[in-house]
Amino acid sequence: MQKYDVGGSWWRSLDKPKPYAFAFLILLGLLLEFIVHFQLRVAVVYTHFYYLIIVVAGLWYGRKAIHIALLFGAMHIVDAYLTIGIISPDALIRACMFVIVAVVVGHIAEQMNSYHNQLVSQNRELVEINTQLESSQKAFEIANKKLNLLSSITRHDINNQLTVLAGYLRILENKLPDPTLINYLHKATIASQRISSLIQFTKNYENIGVLAPTWQDIGMRVKALQTNILSEEIEVSVYIDGVEIFADPLLEKVFENLIDNSRRHGEKVRHISLSSMQQEQDSLVIVYEDDGIGVPEAEKERIFEKGFGKNTGLGLFLTREILAITGLTIRESGVHGKGARFEILVPIGKFRLTQPATASK
Repeated sequence: MQKYDVGGSWWRSLDKPKPYAFAFLILLGLLLEFIVHFQLRVAVVYTHFYYLIIVVAGLWYGRKAIHIALLFGAMHIVDAYLTIGIISPDALIRACMFVIVAVVVGHIAEQMNSYHNQLVSQNRELVEINTQLESSQKAFEIANKKLNLLSSITRHDINNQLTVLAGYLRILENKLPDPTLINYLHKATIASQRISSLIQFTKNYENIGVLAPTWQDIGMRVKALQTNILSEEIEVSVYIDGVEIFADPLLEKVFENLIDNSRRHGEKVRHISLSSMQQEQDSLVIVYEDDGIGVPEAEKERIFEKGFGKNTGLGLFLTREILAITGLTIRESGVHGKGARFEILVPIGKFRLTQPATASK
């Protein structure tokens, strides 16, 4: 963390007490009192110099400056008495003002020093905490790399064994004449395929929440998916251009899951559209719609639960988790029988517009 100093060398010179300079100021004040007031009998201008000495004393020594104020006040009263023969109200008022200035400046200086010491202490604690956080972050990064390496090796070995298992199951299906046994073998094959798909799924999502969120263009993300995972039978309209949201780097998986959900469960999906609309509360809603069979009312929340569904049961669950990393939410609001409709709510501060929205296909 950086330390900022108050500008101006003359101000920094008052930062710490300088006893020799202060003693010189006191002697100069005494000399002025003797020469200007006692000998020249001028009682106005020179006393302003005392305020400078008292203020400096207050800055350096706090309310101990009262002793200096009392010294100059008493000396001024005595000198006035020796000069004019009486203790004038003017001398008394000036002496009182010396003390008042010393009390006020000294009190303010002590409070400033106290606040400064607290800030220094808190800054030191923050530096220590920041150092600990940096060390913890590095340790987490190392641990995560090791876990990812271990996970990768484990997945590779399991996939190899699943390939061998699938091969033997196919051989057995061809060798066994009993239909009942063939049915069991077919179920075992499906189970092994499901295990393989779950392992592949963990590979795709092993970095969820690991990398820092970034600003991402929604329209470009979806358009990039069109050529990769969509068939020619499904038409896609993207009504979002120049809209960026702040989200986890796995945001692309969110739209992959939504599109995959339409293909797997929509049954008759021929058109998918993606649009956005800004609400009155300055939040943004990204709307994903298809023309499939939709989602039953009783399942609109359950589809986001872990394990719910006919495939891995994790796609929409992790979709919600990816969005939640930066405070985004998702819900299903379509009408069953007319198609699915997913609304992604992007709160203020998590989106930015770079140009007016247009439609593309």
